[in-house]
Amino acid sequence: MKEQKIRILKLVEQGKLSPDEALSLIEALDSDEQKKEKKITALSTDVIDFTNQNQAGHTSEKQASLGAKLMDWVDTAVKKVKELDLDLNFGKSIDIQHVFQLNDSAIHSLDIQLPNGSVNLQPWNERGIRVECTAKMYRAENIEQAREAFLSEVECYVEGNRFILHSDKKTMKMSTIVYVPEQAYEQIKIKLFNGPIRGENLRVNTIKAKTANGMLSFSALNGKKGEFETANGQIKLSSSRYEKLEVESITGLVQFNGSADKVDAQSFNGNLQLTLDHACEALYAKTTTGNIEVNVPEESKVIGVLKSNLGSLSAQLKDVDISFEKNETIQKELKFRTSPETTFSLFADSKTGSILIKNS
Repeated sequence: MKEQKIRILKLVEQGKLSPDEALSLIEALDSDEQKKEKKITALSTDVIDFTNQNQAGHTSEKQASLGAKLMDWVDTAVKKVKELDLDLNFGKSIDIQHVFQLNDSAIHSLDIQLPNGSVNLQPWNERGIRVECTAKMYRAENIEQAREAFLSEVECYVEGNRFILHSDKKTMKMSTIVYVPEQAYEQIKIKLFNGPIRGENLRVNTIKAKTANGMLSFSALNGKKGEFETANGQIKLSSSRYEKLEVESITGLVQFNGSADKVDAQSFNGNLQLTLDHACEALYAKTTTGNIEVNVPEESKVIGVLKSNLGSLSAQLKDVDISFEKNETIQKELKFRTSPETTFSLFADSKTGSILIKNS
């Protein structure tokens, strides 16, 4: 955000922006910053309920001159993201390994929630579920105490048709590989506060994966609805098929290569890189400072609207017809279509980033 404000200041110095235009744009960026901070807090609270942290934010409106506005880069939201990168400074740790083996075969949903660590979801051709855990236990005096704490703080069981792996122990970092039967699932929910989530070759109606600090990486997923969200980290989804897909990263890259009927992709500071096939009917893509790149097949019948304050707009598509174009200093807009009869509507918006739509 600081770089974007410096960019605006230089435009004022060059006479390309008036002070009023610059102030208006900076206020829009600051408004998005406040939204970003609230989103970080909401996501952190959602994935893990840290009752010892008071995350009730406050907002204050400062009346200042243009110069003060330009130079007052107090980026509280970014600081908050950095604080999410926990190093677990609890002193010496004791490593333990443990395997949970559950032989229940009639499982329709998976529910995983951990404070710190990682989750790797892998299908296998066995009937039961196997959870391989490698844990670092902090504030434990010896291996026996560490193992006792692990077994008392980690819940791993089946309730009805639902597999559950839960822990709220914050002085533990648990890396897990969860092997699940190769079958279709109704729902998969995975939440981490600190750590990456991965998975591949899964069939599921609804999947929801959230982490406050870490990457989300999934490949070869087939489902009706996918929701992927991280505050500080990348989202990479490849070779997957969804009816409805929602992805949001506050500070990291969002990358999707696959098939989806409807896509909602957003990032505050990260870039969006989306490669879609002929099945896509609607795309909503939005960033604050990140660039947006969308790749679509040549035969796509697209109608689209692109908007940006400072970034460039480009629709490099076969048979593209530009119906409207505005190219003012702080307000740019491009409307286009590739066919009189369209089957795919596209909207992309970025405050300061560039937007490119092209054939894949």
